[in-house]
Amino acid sequence: MTTPATRYQAPRDISRLLKGIAGFGAAIVVAGVFIAPHRTWPSVLIAGYYLLSLGLAGLFFIAVQYVGKGIWSTVFRRVPEAMTSVLVPVGALLLIALGLGAHTIYEWSHHAAVAQSRVLQAKSGWLSLPFFLGRSVLYLLIWIGFARAIVSNSRRQDEDGSRERTAKNMRYSAIFLVAFALTFSLATFDWVMSVQPHWYSTIFGLYNFAGLFENGLATMSILVIVLRRSGPFRGIINDHHLHDLGKYVFAFSTFWAYLWFSQYMLIWYANIPEEVTFFQKQMSGGWRSLFLLNFGLNWLIPFLTLMTQAAKRSEGVMLKVCTVLMVGHWLDLYLMVIPSYGGATPPIGLWEVGPILGAVALFFLLVSRALGQANLLPVNDPTLDASLHHHL
Repeated sequence: MTTPATRYQAPRDISRLLKGIAGFGAAIVVAGVFIAPHRTWPSVLIAGYYLLSLGLAGLFFIAVQYVGKGIWSTVFRRVPEAMTSVLVPVGALLLIALGLGAHTIYEWSHHAAVAQSRVLQAKSGWLSLPFFLGRSVLYLLIWIGFARAIVSNSRRQDEDGSRERTAKNMRYSAIFLVAFALTFSLATFDWVMSVQPHWYSTIFGLYNFAGLFENGLATMSILVIVLRRSGPFRGIINDHHLHDLGKYVFAFSTFWAYLWFSQYMLIWYANIPEEVTFFQKQMSGGWRSLFLLNFGLNWLIPFLTLMTQAAKRSEGVMLKVCTVLMVGHWLDLYLMVIPSYGGATPPIGLWEVGPILGAVALFFLLVSRALGQANLLPVNDPTLDASLHHHL
């Protein structure tokens, strides 16, 4: 069994592989900005938003566990804490991408387009580039501030064992959950929904939260299982922990499906011209197969596979399902953004795949480094012993 003070060190060959893939993705982005900017910048937006969502999912999970006094997850809390390490570097990269690529990504950033559209003129007070970038900075500062406060309190508790740090994190978490609901919805409206500025959905923020948390849970489960298999969590993470993670993944996959159907059904039934444009492209030509595949990857496969207790407790099954969900979330974001620029056939090539591959490699590289900066177990957390002996 790993000693409580153990810190994680990623194998060198894995680190080299991740660096290579991340470098490959970065090279594709640099080349694509000059060769195919209209395909590359939207893909960079997707990759940045995807990565940022993983960091926010880790922070949201921690906050929910503190507020709900969830003891079972204390043993692997350092995993979602490590996931938050992406917020600063990825946030900075996303801001740069939004600033440099805005005129390629967003129709509303062109004065000529605004002059020809009453809808864009009505939204011009909100959708102005300086205000847009200013809001983006504010969102990131709020998220990073809460992440720093909560994670630093958790790590300092390893040194002084103060129970007051747990109480502080409960208060911080409660405030964060309220702030997150507002800021994430607004960020999603700004960064993703405004790609199609004439279109709107009243549940778009909630729908994207469901995707964020579903994918975050899947990614967190992969990290926990890999750490269990490779040794650091062997004998520490038991089948009951894995079962609970499986239930979370199963539940939020179904929650995502509920919101997916709700958004589609309401738009289809109302048949309002400003709303139906979002699905018209997705349900025609070569896009239709991806539209159906999106539903299959994000709900049908996880739902049918994880129905049994044995499946939720199987490392192999969970790894496969969670990998499917990671791909599914990228496809979901792809369908939110790319149809605005694509033709009758979905463009899926180097300019679309390269950025997301590099982003995912960068995520795992940053997380592996963050896991080595603190004890793998929160050794002085008052709930650790109960978490170690968690059973259903």
